[in-house]
Amino acid sequence: MEEIEQKKYNPYIVAMAVLLPAFLALAASSATNVSQPHIAGFYGATQYETNTVITCYIISGGLMLPVTGYLVRTIGKKLLMNWSILIFCLGCLLCLLAPNLQSLIAARIVQGIGSGCILPLCQAVLLEVFPPEQRGVAMGLFGVAAMFSPLAGPFMGGYLTDNFSWQWIFIINIPLCILSIILVKIFVADDKPQKLKYNKKFDYMGYFSIVVAMGCMQVVLDKGQQYNWFDTTWICWLSGICIFSFVLFYVWELEYKYPVIDIRVFKDRNFLFGTIASSFINVMLYSTLLLVPMFVQSLLGYSPSMSGLTMFPRAIVCLFGLIIVGEISKYIESRILATIGLLIMASSILMLTQINTTSSMESVILPNILLCIGVPTAFVPITALSFQTLPPSKNADAAALHALFKNIITAIATSASATFIARVSQVHQNYLVANLTAHNNIFQYKLLMLKNKFLIHYPSVVALKKANGTLYKELLQQAKLASFFDAFLTLALMCICVIPFLYILKTNKKD
Repeated sequence: MEEIEQKKYNPYIVAMAVLLPAFLALAASSATNVSQPHIAGFYGATQYETNTVITCYIISGGLMLPVTGYLVRTIGKKLLMNWSILIFCLGCLLCLLAPNLQSLIAARIVQGIGSGCILPLCQAVLLEVFPPEQRGVAMGLFGVAAMFSPLAGPFMGGYLTDNFSWQWIFIINIPLCILSIILVKIFVADDKPQKLKYNKKFDYMGYFSIVVAMGCMQVVLDKGQQYNWFDTTWICWLSGICIFSFVLFYVWELEYKYPVIDIRVFKDRNFLFGTIASSFINVMLYSTLLLVPMFVQSLLGYSPSMSGLTMFPRAIVCLFGLIIVGEISKYIESRILATIGLLIMASSILMLTQINTTSSMESVILPNILLCIGVPTAFVPITALSFQTLPPSKNADAAALHALFKNIITAIATSASATFIARVSQVHQNYLVANLTAHNNIFQYKLLMLKNKFLIHYPSVVALKKANGTLYKELLQQAKLASFFDAFLTLALMCICVIPFLYILKTNKKD
């Protein structure tokens, strides 16, 4: 019955109806990144305290992913989509009315709860309305929301904050949410919940374990660098609880008769290795999304708006690339297309190792554009292959689990990238400081040259101190530059290491 109703509308019209709320939900996760100083100033808080505004949204959204399959079986996809958009809209309204930072954090949790189910629902609907031979097109359209919106979020948030106020990040969502509800109501076909025995049984133990695991993980990732990771007792305890809860969740879901999410879909080889491969693509995308702005601001001296401008072309390229690759995937074997994409990604990240403190804006933009040619070229076929061998009845559970796994891996990779720069720069600093000695003739020459320049304005003792300080500052800059080189090189090697996973995936030769 559901398939007959789906044919009333063109699949592309249905796709537009479900992609709009997915775009809003994902853009909301990154749009507030650039407005943190403004939010902190508005509420009289520190910028560090306002980090929770971002992390609480990610946590609450991630915690809804495991129950998406259960809710779809209970109330159906269309009703769940409408309720999710409504709760997201309510969260935006509460953000506007928040009198203090604590209220804003609570409102962002409500907003995150609304956003959590939207992305897997969008993916599940797209997989149903497009025929099997057009799954590449479906995943290309899904990638528009999954890949383009987080990239465009900071640019849009920065523009609204600079030209209006940070509240406009939430104001603009309200009319778009109302439009989304109307579009879903009209174009998404009604679906009846599956009449299964376990619809009435909710897996409280399984859900509680994943809530505890993700909550502890997010706190550890947020606070770990500040408290020197495992040198702090409570970080060790939380890490242990996190690992135990993840193991408990996995074992319980395998053994329990009515699991909150059907983790057995990982028995499908395509889904398991496809999810691993697509998670690594997310690692490349989000790690560079963090590291490149950090590089251009800390080493090239760009302003936040300029660093956002250097990143925006990759969003545009990614948008068109996802649409084009969806069509190309009809004619090129999926594993070959994904291999080409990963090689392009590796090449672009290697280009980032060639930039230095005198590089121009073009030398930063070009590798980013090339990277976002490679991302959709790899993302679309891998995602299509991941779901190719699953039965349609498993799409909702699989989409939720796929998104949850990528959420966890991306959160770990983002935190690890920032920690990598901090720690590896210290390692390079230890090596480089050995050159600042009286036995190094080049150092002594540079020191005397700088001292003579400072003698024009300062006495001898002050001039020597300023010369030493200048050279040490240069050492810190070079150590940080070397840490970025190491980070980009590691990411490029990871792209190559993912390629063997592609040839474990089965492909339908008829398609």
